[in-house]
Amino acid sequence: MALAEEIVAYALDLGFDQVGFTSAAPFDQLARALEERSASYNWISEGLLQLRRAVDPRLVFPSARSLIVLGYDYFKQSFPDALQGKIGKAYQARLYTDRRRIFGSRLRLFKEFLKEKGMQVGTSPAFADRQAAVRAGLGAFGRNTFVYAPGCGSYLSIITLAVSAELEEEARGPAPQCLPDCRRCIDACPTGALYEPYKMDPLRCIAFNTFAPGNFPGAPEDIPYAVREKMGSWIYGCDICQDACPRNQKKLKSKLPPDAYLHRVAAAITLPQLLHMDDRYYLAKVQPLLYGYIWEKKFIQRNAAIALGNSGDSAALPHLERAMEDPAEMVRAYAAWALGRLGGPRARRALERALRRENVSAVKKEIVAALA
Repeated sequence: MALAEEIVAYALDLGFDQVGFTSAAPFDQLARALEERSASYNWISEGLLQLRRAVDPRLVFPSARSLIVLGYDYFKQSFPDALQGKIGKAYQARLYTDRRRIFGSRLRLFKEFLKEKGMQVGTSPAFADRQAAVRAGLGAFGRNTFVYAPGCGSYLSIITLAVSAELEEEARGPAPQCLPDCRRCIDACPTGALYEPYKMDPLRCIAFNTFAPGNFPGAPEDIPYAVREKMGSWIYGCDICQDACPRNQKKLKSKLPPDAYLHRVAAAITLPQLLHMDDRYYLAKVQPLLYGYIWEKKFIQRNAAIALGNSGDSAALPHLERAMEDPAEMVRAYAAWALGRLGGPRARRALERALRRENVSAVKKEIVAALA
């Protein structure tokens, strides 16, 4: 069996759904796009993900001769109704690369297999996964900037590995394209993050704003006011543009078996519980599900406060009042915003009491703005 055939067979045996190969040549189109849209991507170009290096895989892994691209369909089981509109499906699917997790174990075994075959292997968040998947023939870009693969729609997790071996690209037929003149994803985006076909401003993206501000190096410190009120109940990720897509409707309407773990823990993932969680609750109930890009519970608490503020439900008021005494400045600040968003006499009284005792200027600023 040829090496490429062995690689494909083993990857599929591990549970991956798509496998492709492409060269480690630079992604010239990505380089041009980053130059044209530098204002939206400067925060990420030299920081955690080093996006400017992603245009050339050999800048990340000098021994790279080929890229192996793995695709995983993360919508094989149903997601609990209680988590819809709160947590993106990709995060509910728990595609974490930690060696103690199933997805991470698949990846570890695959890397060990490649090394046993004599290859040097490189993985990095700086690889251009979506561009690599398209060039490897796994799918095509949709207007919402996601890669669409046959049978998966856009619910596709992509992992790119650079290897020192020369692997020949497999000939594939043309990938399905978006319907002519369709704008459903663009029209559905509440914040205007999808401002043109195939163009997205991450700074306005709901998913980005659930985990990056104040958390990622180089990202803005705060979630903009104009974005907060359009985040709805999302606390981690967002599926709006994908769920609006006609090409994903077959998957969305499929009768799929339940994810037993998700259905077991969903009852414990409520907005009040998230807002008031202690470290024990966070480590036992929340972190196994919502780890990914967030490593401190205050960010989840912040997002829960925003969601409660957007709920329009006066039952959220006592929870937000209590949050005004949380030890984390971030939680108090966003609870103040949420009280202002809900409004009414009780919210005003809670804000006025909090203002009298608050001694952190950033929190005071949010309280004053909420009172206004």
